[in-house]
Amino acid sequence: MEKYVLWAAMITSFMGAFVGSGINVAVPAIGQEFSADAGSLSRVVSSYLFGSAMLTMPMGRLADICGRKKIYTIGAALFGFSLFMAGIAISIEMLTAVRFCQGLILSMIFGPGMALLVSVFDSSERGRVIGLSTAAVYVGLTCGPAISGFICHFLGWRMYFFLSGIMSLLSLWLVLKIKGEWYGDRTASFDYKGSACFMVAAPLMLYGLSNLSNQDGRWMLIAGLIGMLLFVKLELGSEYPMLNLNLFRSNREFTCSNLASMLHYGATYAVSFLMSLYLQLVCGLDAPEAGMIILVQSLVMAVVAPRAGSISDHIRPGKVASAGMAVNALGLIFLSMLDGSISIYVIIALLMWIGFGSGLFSSPNNNAIMGSVDKKYYGTATSVLSTMRIFGQATSMAVVTFIMDVNQVRVATGLDNIELLNAVKISFGVFAVLCLTGVAMSLARNRGNAETSL
Repeated sequence: MEKYVLWAAMITSFMGAFVGSGINVAVPAIGQEFSADAGSLSRVVSSYLFGSAMLTMPMGRLADICGRKKIYTIGAALFGFSLFMAGIAISIEMLTAVRFCQGLILSMIFGPGMALLVSVFDSSERGRVIGLSTAAVYVGLTCGPAISGFICHFLGWRMYFFLSGIMSLLSLWLVLKIKGEWYGDRTASFDYKGSACFMVAAPLMLYGLSNLSNQDGRWMLIAGLIGMLLFVKLELGSEYPMLNLNLFRSNREFTCSNLASMLHYGATYAVSFLMSLYLQLVCGLDAPEAGMIILVQSLVMAVVAPRAGSISDHIRPGKVASAGMAVNALGLIFLSMLDGSISIYVIIALLMWIGFGSGLFSSPNNNAIMGSVDKKYYGTATSVLSTMRIFGQATSMAVVTFIMDVNQVRVATGLDNIELLNAVKISFGVFAVLCLTGVAMSLARNRGNAETSL
C-alpha cells in the first residue's frame, strides 16, 4: 500500500509542476491560434495560481474531516478531466476558465496528497518520502518547459494537454488501489463562513501583490488584507475553525517553518525568470542556450532534495533547512554583483549553488512542519504550507515587477540592457535580504522544543 501512495503522490507532484511550468512554452502557440493579446495570455498563466490560492486551505481542512484519500481521489480524477478540457478549448476565455479550475482542483491534490503520504509512512521515514515528493516537483519544473516545447513544436499545444491528462490518470489508477481511509477530525463541522472569507481574501491579496505598481493593485491588496483580518476574527470565534490559529500561537516550530518557507520562495522563485532575461538580453545567449543553463538549478535541487529529506530524519530538520537557506543567501549575494562580464561558467556554478541550497532547505523544512503537529492536523498543515508557497511565489514576482517599473525597464530588448542589468542586480539584492531574514526565522524555530500536542 505504501508504494502506491508514494508513487501516486510523486506523479501528482510532478504533474502539478509540469503543467504549471510547461504552459509558458505553449503560450506563443496558443496566442497565435486564438489571436490573443499579451494580457489575455498572462491571465491563462496566472489564473492557475489564483485558483490554487482560493481553495488550498479549505480543501486541506475538508480532507481532514471527510477523508484524505477521498478528496485526493476526486481531485486526481477531476484534474485529468480538466486537462482534456483544456485540450479542446475553443477560445482563450474558455482556456483561461479551465486553467482557473485546474488551480482549484489541484488544491484537492496537494494538501491531502502530502497529508496522505505522511499518514501512511512511519515518522522515521517521513523526511525520505517528503524528499522524494519534493524531488518530483523539481523534476516537473525542469522537464516542463523542455517537454512542452518538443510536444508543441511537433504535435501542437493541444496534444500537450492531452498527453498530460493521460499521465495524470496514472495517479488516479494508483490511488484507487489503496485500501482504507485516513482522517484528521471526523467529528468536526466544516467552517463555511471562514472558508468563504478566505476564498475571497486570498486571490485579492495575490492580485494586489502582482500589480503593486498600479493603483488598482494596491487597493486590491488593501481589500485582501482587510478580508484576512475578518478571516482571523471569524476563526477565533468558531468552534470548528477552518484554520486552528493555535497552530501558530503555541507552536513556534510550525509558525517559523511556514514563514521561512514563504521567505524562501519569495527569495528564489523569480531567479529563473531574472536569469533568463540576463542571459539573453545582457549576455547575448539565445533561448535554448539560456534554458539549458537555467536547468542546472532544478536538476541539482532534484538530486539534493531526497538526500536532504533522509538526513532530516536523523538530524533535527530545522537545522538542515537553516543551512540550506544560508547557502541560498550567499548565492543571491553573489548574483547581486552581476555586471555582464562574468564568465558563464561562474553563473552556472552560482545556479548550482542555489539549487543545492534550495534542495537542502525544502524537504527538511517540510519535514519540520509535518513533525511539529498532531496527525489530525496533517491536512491543515500541508495546506498552510502550500498557501505559504503560493504567496511567496507571488511576492517574488511582485518584487521583480516593481523594481522593473522603478528602473523603467519597459521593453525586453537590447536597448534596455543598462536599466535591465540594474533591475536584475537590485532584485537579487532584495532577495538576498529576504533570504537572510528567512535564515533568522529558520533558526528561531530551533530554540527550545516545539509544542506538538495541539
